Amino acid sequence: MIIKKQELEKSMDTLKSHLPISGPEGLHELRKIVERFEEKIYSTATSQMLTMETKSFNATTNSLPSNSAGHNKKSPNDKKSPTRKKALRSK
Repeated sequence: MIIKKQELEKSMDTLKSHLPISGPEGLHELRKIVERFEEKIYSTATSQMLTMETKSFNATTNSLPSNSAGHNKKSPNDKKSPTRKKALRSK
């Protein structure tokens, strides 16, 4: 996953203003924390969107009319239909 550098820098600046960070090791550790945090946010948001999309798809699918009304009649080309059997016997 690619996190935009601007987003990382903004989060880094926010945390630097609230936490006592010193030296390059402190900045490196802070960057790792921010990257993990951003990844968790992205992962959670993606998962929630997928869940909403799935629920929406299922709701749409369930609201479609069923094929039971008027579609049970067999076509003459159906091998099991009485019309088809009768036509085959007369040949």
